[in-house]
Amino acid sequence: MPVIPDLPWNAARTGEGPGVVVVTRLHLRRLRDVPAFLATSLAVRRQTASSPGARALRLRAQPLARRFTTVSWWDDEASVAAFARAEPHRSAMRSWRERLVTFGYDSFPGTPGAAPTVSRALARLAEHA
Repeated sequence: MPVIPDLPWNAARTGEGPGVVVVTRLHLRRLRDVPAFLATSLAVRRQTASSPGARALRLRAQPLARRFTTVSWWDDEASVAAFARAEPHRSAMRSWRERLVTFGYDSFPGTPGAAPTVSRALARLAEHA
């Protein structure tokens, strides 16, 4: 069970079709980096909410374990790529790279009309591992 409830965001309306679900897993090296990482995560969350093609975002924070998981749902891969190249995400990935123990990235087709949850996305990845 996460220490903090998952932080959700959903677009007012979602695109057609299944879209693409992106799961990222980040593990920080040091506990003292957690507050700054959370601040960065919230800035990237705001970016997601204003990004074309974004359908939903879930952030799971396990601060004492230094672990963070995001599950985002997009119209297509092009929307994901445009988001990843834009600020503040681009700078965040560059600046945090050296402070991560591990970083994981996976994607899979979504389910039309059903925003993914962190638990369901992680279960799907485990099934297909």
